Amino acid sequence: MTKEIENYVALGQVQDFIKGLTRGQATKETVDTRDAYGRVAAVNVASPTDVPDRPRSHMDGYALMASDLRGASSRSPRSLRLKERKVSSTSVGSMRSGETVWVATGEYLPSGADSVTPVEEARRDGQKVVFKIERKRGDYCYEIGSDVVKGYQALIAGHTIRAQDIGMLILLGISSVEVCSRPRVALMATGNELTSSMEGNDRSKVRESHLPIFENLIRENGGEPVIIGIIPDDVKRIASAIDRGLRTSELVLTLGGTSLGERDLVEQALRRVDRRSRIFHGIRMDRGRVSGVAEVNGRLVLMLPGPVQAAMNAFVLIGIPSIWWLSGRKAAVPGVFATLVEDWEARKRFESFTKVVYVRLVRGRQGFEAHPVLKDTESMSVLTDSNGYVVVPERTTNLQAGTQVMVRLLSGFSYARGRFLDEG
Repeated sequence: MTKEIENYVALGQVQDFIKGLTRGQATKETVDTRDAYGRVAAVNVASPTDVPDRPRSHMDGYALMASDLRGASSRSPRSLRLKERKVSSTSVGSMRSGETVWVATGEYLPSGADSVTPVEEARRDGQKVVFKIERKRGDYCYEIGSDVVKGYQALIAGHTIRAQDIGMLILLGISSVEVCSRPRVALMATGNELTSSMEGNDRSKVRESHLPIFENLIRENGGEPVIIGIIPDDVKRIASAIDRGLRTSELVLTLGGTSLGERDLVEQALRRVDRRSRIFHGIRMDRGRVSGVAEVNGRLVLMLPGPVQAAMNAFVLIGIPSIWWLSGRKAAVPGVFATLVEDWEARKRFESFTKVVYVRLVRGRQGFEAHPVLKDTESMSVLTDSNGYVVVPERTTNLQAGTQVMVRLLSGFSYARGRFLDEG
C-alpha cells in the first residue's frame, strides 16, 4: 500500500504541531550553582549587587586621595604618611587626607581613598611615601559597578549555562539557580529480527545498533534517555511498551515498525493506547517519509523509521526540536557556512520534499569545505563518515559545486567532549 506524494504532511506543519505541544512545557528544578553547567536557565537571573560593590585596586601600590597629589612632580614631590591598614570582617579600614595605605592587587580600597599609585611610581621613606606623579580619581582601581552593575542580567531564561556563567553566579553570591529539568525520553526499537546480544551465532538475528546512537545524542543534547529496549513485532506488546514510556517520560521515541501499509505496527499500537490520539503519519522528508508524530494522552510520541539514515533524518528534524523545546532551549542547531565541493541532486520522486544531505566538513585553504556523503539509507557509514548535515528546503532540487551551504553541527554527532572538528 503506497501513499500519494501530495498526501504527505509538510515538515513545517509537523514542527508547528510539535512546538505547540512541547514549547513552554519544560518543568523546573533548583540545583547548586556548581552543578548547573550545561543546564538551561529556567528564569532570568539579575545581579543582586554591584561588582565590585566597593572600589578595588588593580595594582600593588598605595591607596590615596587623588587631591593630595595635585601638582606632584619630580621637582615638587608630595609626601603622605603611611598608615597601617586595619581590616576586620566588617570593615576594610579608612584613611584621611594626608595619608596613604598599602593595598595589593584585588583588595578593596580603604574608606576615603579614591585612587591608587602603583608601587613602582612611589618611593617609601620610613613612615612616609613620596609621590612624583599626579593622580586622577579612579586611577588604577575598579570603581563600584565597573564589572557588573546591580540588576545586570547574569542569565536569560533559555540560555545554556556555560563554565564562565557559573563563575559569574558565584562571584555574585548566587549559590543555587533554577533550571529546566532534563526531559525524559523513552527509547524502544521494534523488530523480531533484532537482538542486543553481541554474539554472532544466530544468523537470523541482527544486532540492534541504532538505540545507542540516539541514547547518546539525547543525553548530549539535554535529555535523559529511558531505555525500554527491543520489542517484538506484536501490536499488543508495542502498545504496552508505549504506554510504559508515556507513564515514565515526557517524550517517547520508537524505532522501526512504522510504514504506510500493513506493517504499520506502531500506529496501530498508538490507537490501542488511546483511540483519540492525534497522529501525523507520512512526512515530506527524504529520507524518512514514513516517520510520524502523535499526541497520546497529552504527550508526544515520535515514530522513526528503521533504516538508520532515515531514522537520523527524522531525529535531527523533529527529534532534536522536541527535546530542546521540552528542555527550555531554542530549537536552532548551530552551523557554519561551507563550500560544497560536489554537485548534488535530489531523488526524482521526492525532490519536492525537505531533504537532508550528510557531509564531511573539512578546513580548506579558502575556508570550510563540505563533501557530500551519499550512500544507501541502510548504510551506517553514511553517518560515521559525516560530521555535519545540510537541510535542503522543499523547492530546491539540486546544489551545484561551489555553492555556499549552511552545515548544521549537532553535539554528539559533529563533535564530542569538546573536540569541534576532525582536523584531518
